[in-house]
Amino acid sequence: MRLAPRSQPSAEAVSQAATSSTDPRRRRFLLTLGVGGAGAAAASIAALPAVAAEAPANTDSDSDARYRETTHVRDYYRSAKL
Repeated sequence: MRLAPRSQPSAEAVSQAATSSTDPRRRRFLLTLGVGGAGAAAASIAALPAVAAEAPANTDSDSDARYRETTHVRDYYRSAKL
């Protein structure tokens, strides 16, 4: 089975595609979209309460949640060795 050769796009189609990708209105729209998104993010961060920015105080309950190597943990490590 023989395939027909593909036809090359015309010079007009190539130039039209090149100009449509560099359209200044499109670039302006994308720039406005990016700047607007950054502005919205900055406004939402500024609206957060100042209390949320502070680090929570270290309490005794935080130390309970930390990893500690206890006897049963050491027993497990010993039994898991190959």
